[in-house]
Amino acid sequence: MGPRACLLGLLALFVAGKCSYSPEPDQQRTLPPGWVSLGRVDPEEELSLTFALRQQNLERLSELVQAVSDPGSSRYGAWDW
Repeated sequence: MGPRACLLGLLALFVAGKCSYSPEPDQQRTLPPGWVSLGRVDPEEELSLTFALRQQNLERLSELVQAVSDPGSSRYGAWDW
């Protein structure tokens, strides 16, 4: 991860820490079936979150990785996609 991505991530965490979630008056806070609310977390507690994203264009990604990794390719070493 580059320095720019790290800085953007830290900025997002800082801004998120300064904001509090408050739904619109017509919204309800509902939990998915089977979930139980345990209340607010202690602000000093560290949380680990994992986000899953749908993978897309895996074939194209494989082609790009092969091209920049193959010394015979004109894209060899060009990691700045």
